[in-house]
Amino acid sequence: MSVNKHILIIAPHPDDDVIGMGGTIAVKAKEGYKFTIVYITNGGGSSRSAEYKDISKQELIELRKKEAEQSIIPLVKDPKDVTQVFFGFESSTLFEKPELYTGELGKILSKQKFMEVYIPYPEDRHTTHRVCAVLSLEVLRAQKEHMDIYAYETWDPIPVVGNTVFVDISKHYKQKLSAVSCHKSQCSITPFDEGIIAKNRYNAVFKEINAQNKMEYAEIFLKL
Repeated sequence: MSVNKHILIIAPHPDDDVIGMGGTIAVKAKEGYKFTIVYITNGGGSSRSAEYKDISKQELIELRKKEAEQSIIPLVKDPKDVTQVFFGFESSTLFEKPELYTGELGKILSKQKFMEVYIPYPEDRHTTHRVCAVLSLEVLRAQKEHMDIYAYETWDPIPVVGNTVFVDISKHYKQKLSAVSCHKSQCSITPFDEGIIAKNRYNAVFKEINAQNKMEYAEIFLKL
């Protein structure tokens, strides 16, 4: 019997995938998994640093898409193993017409079976992240096919509880750093590249109480 080695990653913005789980993408890619990454919003409403203050909204949207496409390259051996889908919604659409998103997600799930699905942490402080998580869970849990669902962390840490999963990215954190650094328009505002690698280091160091570290860097997920 063949093993379904397809993973679905749901990213509210065109950088959340690599920020939240770039190391895990690299780990899974090495294990032969294939990925579909869905970027829900176009990122055109993000803040801008002085370097990008004069570009139009459409130019920013196109730039963020290009950054997302480039960010996958450091993580996988063959970019053809990754399908990137850009829904291009405005953030307001998720609040005003959520059925547009859930309908598009349903179409993807009807065409491909996934072994694992990764969504934003439902308790994340970023409102768009929370809404994306809630809407995604609504669709995923309505599916007849079984799939393991995990939440990844971006802005807020996932607590270490019984269903918390650690992924050792010690051999891949430099790949993740390269991937996040591809999002220059966003790292020029907030140093996500520095912050998330520091968080991954923290995850590894504080994984267990009074135990010798076996990991150098780790990503945390909550199994839902």
